[in-house]
Amino acid sequence: MEELYESSYNKKNHFSFGQNWENYLSHLTDAKIARAKLSLVNFLGGKNKIKGKSFIDIGCGSGLFSLSAYLLKASKITSVDVDDFSIACTKYLKNKNSNPKNWAVIKGSALNPSFINSLGQFDIVYSWGVLHHSGNMYKAFDHVVKLVKISGVLYLAIYNDNEKIFEGTSKFWLKVKKIYNQSGILPKKIILYLYCAYYILGLLLQFKNPYLYIKNYQSNRGMNWLNDAIDWLGGYPYEYASPETIRNYFNKLGFVCKKVTKARSIACNEYLFVNK
Repeated sequence: MEELYESSYNKKNHFSFGQNWENYLSHLTDAKIARAKLSLVNFLGGKNKIKGKSFIDIGCGSGLFSLSAYLLKASKITSVDVDDFSIACTKYLKNKNSNPKNWAVIKGSALNPSFINSLGQFDIVYSWGVLHHSGNMYKAFDHVVKLVKISGVLYLAIYNDNEKIFEGTSKFWLKVKKIYNQSGILPKKIILYLYCAYYILGLLLQFKNPYLYIKNYQSNRGMNWLNDAIDWLGGYPYEYASPETIRNYFNKLGFVCKKVTKARSIACNEYLFVNK
């Protein structure tokens, strides 16, 4: 097992998601917030699936999706992260939106059973692209399911187990991420420039206009292309699984998969599970 993210993110050279999110928030726009809200609405099945519901954001990062749940009138919002910088980002968004009493921001780990048990249960448990970076993904799964009310839903995104050579296999990117996190500032910049060039070349080979793709990237959940590139390289520990593996695992935990959006290669597969 790799060292846990919560033990490593503040060490020298190691990537911090929260620090990356601080940069992202400096460029946050109303249009990006609108796209984030729309992604929640579309995947969960409508605004009525969020309005009046309790919502917990496990690995809240920038706080954007906690904010989205608040703006979509969730009755109770709880934002959780182990990264101090992410906690600061989320508190910034909360304070910027009148510091609502029904929105709590809490530092804690999905790998800590006592902490998880202290949170209660929720109608919607949201964890997008987080638990595969914890350092013990399946242990995190076992804990997080306890947060879902009976008939409640778990909206989960986990990196796909990719074996396609063109985009790089998951095993290949595991090695790259490890090297990136062991490198100093200059090697990190070189790796980032090489990755961006590789990414743009891939777009050209798919007959896509790189300029338009990057310009319109915020349509992807309100994200930013460069921040996502840095997030991809720095995201370590790094685990991954096929849709079949994830569905079977949660089925054994008493959850039924109602929806899955499959990634083409190395990206995240999205799942909507119901606690039966």
